[in-house]
Amino acid sequence: MKVLMITPLVDAHEAVLGFIVTWLIKLASKIDTLHVVTLGYNGETRLPQNVTVYNLGERKNKITKYCYFSRIMISLLRKREVDVIFCHMFPVFTFMAAPWAKLLRIPIVQWYAHGRVDFKLRAAHAIADKIVTPSKESFRIRSDKVIITGHGIDIDRFSPATPRETRKSRDKHVVLSAGRISPVKNYETLIAAADILVNRKNMGDLEFIIAGGVPITSQQMYYEKIVKLAQELHMGDKLKFVGQIPYTEVVAYYQVCDIFVNTSQTGSVDKAVLEAMACAKPVLTSNEAFHGILADYAALLLFATENPEELSNKIETLLQMDRAERAQIGANLRKIVEKEHSIDHLVDRLVEVFRTCRDR
Repeated sequence: MKVLMITPLVDAHEAVLGFIVTWLIKLASKIDTLHVVTLGYNGETRLPQNVTVYNLGERKNKITKYCYFSRIMISLLRKREVDVIFCHMFPVFTFMAAPWAKLLRIPIVQWYAHGRVDFKLRAAHAIADKIVTPSKESFRIRSDKVIITGHGIDIDRFSPATPRETRKSRDKHVVLSAGRISPVKNYETLIAAADILVNRKNMGDLEFIIAGGVPITSQQMYYEKIVKLAQELHMGDKLKFVGQIPYTEVVAYYQVCDIFVNTSQTGSVDKAVLEAMACAKPVLTSNEAFHGILADYAALLLFATENPEELSNKIETLLQMDRAERAQIGANLRKIVEKEHSIDHLVDRLVEVFRTCRDR
């Protein structure tokens, strides 16, 4: 099996997309050859010998990038080095690959994981042979092309703290939220809930941490807005913005928290929630995509969108539980990730899809 994967970035340290490296390593272990075309490559990232990376980021503009991409495609396809093209995340990758793929009848598999549906996605869906997505909420076009794979969490990396670390005594409870700083993440709700607990209910043993960077300059104003909100509510050192955390380091934040909160409105399964669950942490989320995943805990762990009162009540309820009871909830949540959303489960499903497309 020879696969060409087109993906945004190959950098094990990058905060949001660092997981891609684990995907490449795991996928390479299941196939003969993996060619990777990417918009950026950290050359220090070690990859298996059967992986070759082509870095479009070395070209200066869109025209030279596309010319280089065309040369890559012509070379690989002429040598019959590709059985399947796997377009990861961005629908535009399917547009780029389509002329060669359709000419030589090479199947295209598109990965997509977001609640948004726009013209680009509809066009990519029409072109692709199969769509792979982590959950039914993560691809919202009804189609027999769609295959649900799970999200691909590295459960060896994202795992509970060791017993020694767990026994460490702390004088405060930590509530963590992680993800890019963007309006769709709705951090105002978390900040308002923190204000209720700290300032209205005088819960002085709480610390709220928001971990995430500003992905694009246009969203800097949103970051400044929520920082100002925290200041106006006199949160002081009770609420901290710690910035973007490298992918290789973020697990330590999950492991040290007592509760993970997700106020996202993306409508798709948020990877950060699953990572926290894999670390055996109770999670609270308003994201509708988790209704099915957290069905057994819906009353306890789901809250209404933009409802800080409900969120604060649920944080308080979890913190008032016996630590062992909270730990049991976390252990059960980890089992959900192990069963449905582990990286091994994902890669096995992907390879199965690739083989089906190749052999049709």
